[in-house]
Amino acid sequence: MKFRKLISAVIAACIAIPSGIAGTVSALEEPVKGDVNGDTSFNLADVVMYQRWLNGSGELKNISNADVNEDGELDIFDLSAMRKMLIECISSVPTPSYAPNSRNLCAGINKSAVEGKEADEKFIESQMKFTVDMLKATTKQGENSMISPYSIMQALAMTANGANGKTLEEMEKVLGNGMSIEELDQYLLAQRKRTINPNESEYNKWSMSTANSIWAIDNPYRIQTRPEFIQKCVDYYDSEYYIAPFDDTTLEDVNGWVNEKTNKMIPSILNQISDDDVMYLVNAVAFEAEWMRPYDKYQIADGKFTAADGTEQEAKMLSSDEVYIGDDDTDGMLKYYSGGKYAFAALLPKEGTSVEQYVTDLTPEKLSNILGSYKEKYEKAQVKLPKFKCEYGENISDYLINMGMPTAFNMGDEKADFSNMSSIADVHPIFIGYVVHKTFIDLDENGTKAAAATLVAMNDGEAFEPEDQKKVILDRPFVYCIIDTQTSIPVFIGVLNSLS
Repeated sequence: MKFRKLISAVIAACIAIPSGIAGTVSALEEPVKGDVNGDTSFNLADVVMYQRWLNGSGELKNISNADVNEDGELDIFDLSAMRKMLIECISSVPTPSYAPNSRNLCAGINKSAVEGKEADEKFIESQMKFTVDMLKATTKQGENSMISPYSIMQALAMTANGANGKTLEEMEKVLGNGMSIEELDQYLLAQRKRTINPNESEYNKWSMSTANSIWAIDNPYRIQTRPEFIQKCVDYYDSEYYIAPFDDTTLEDVNGWVNEKTNKMIPSILNQISDDDVMYLVNAVAFEAEWMRPYDKYQIADGKFTAADGTEQEAKMLSSDEVYIGDDDTDGMLKYYSGGKYAFAALLPKEGTSVEQYVTDLTPEKLSNILGSYKEKYEKAQVKLPKFKCEYGENISDYLINMGMPTAFNMGDEKADFSNMSSIADVHPIFIGYVVHKTFIDLDENGTKAAAATLVAMNDGEAFEPEDQKKVILDRPFVYCIIDTQTSIPVFIGVLNSLS
């Protein structure tokens, strides 16, 4: 609450023109751009008044200042410009840095000299399989879904470094299609390094940040984390390591960490801390990129879309010529982000095929072939893409169990073996209690923002009952993803069933 009050005060101080300056403006009778309420200053109140006026409610007290983008029209584009003015001002004000209550012990751990392994056919095939398996598991009739296979992989691969025996064998099969965790560590290290933009410029505007952390309860009778396990997570995943009391301060710390590392796109990952929780392994990903060719005003038009349930919905359509991708039962498009490192792809099933049936029939080979089809035959297509925003959150434990790694979640006769994680696991066993995954995406005429967070909770008692799954109804059904254009591996993939 204190933090929110501080931010509110900062915003108010930033976006309101000081009274002395306001008085000068009034005396000189010079207009203040965006000042539609006539108080000689531009602030949040002007934005609210203008938005209400656009919606047909209320009136503007100073209409002459409303044409912010100076195109001779008063429309939604002026509102967008006003919002941008606020954001630019707010972002220029220093904000409090995230300071957790928990102790970060990684400050004293130096990284070992380890090397990554660049993506090859073996790695790409394994990640395509994991992507398709997760997409199939999370796709539900009439509902929107979106996952980041990349985020889930980072969190679970860290966890697998603490597994042993059958537990490890099953996790290696699901995560790497049978490759050893040591080899998977090397591939994932190289993949993570490729997500860093070394030369951001006007023509290369994209960023993708990856952060990993481990949070262990400060109780040596319940878990004693092995130093060699932490060393691997530091070496290959650049992980932070926190010792925490696992009370309300830890809940605040974990959620604060996720909020910061996802650029505030995912404010929280947990609602509560279970009495059985002894360790969290957390990944956070934030992706922001402008289109290589942003949409101009004339390319944005009102349209109607038919949702999965047959209802028509109002939408803003983005029209352009883009790269065509597809096969016999798929029509799709590929649109590059600035710099060409990443691209947005949309796969539309042929008429008469539901998106759920399409996903059921999808194979890793089919997805790989579609995403790379333009390399064999380059074609252009007239594309209409809806602006959309959605968020998704779910406990994905059952999906992982059904994919082939049940032992990691087992506390019964055939207990999970995480003896490489805790030195007292033989006398005080631990297992994966639950895995929570949350995502967010916002696609508009300028580009895309997307984020993901994955939390693996290690338990030493009964598993935590997950929160209810969020349901967001959006647009006409199609599969979409954000891919690495070099490997075609999706870092985000989802199903858009309805647009609201």
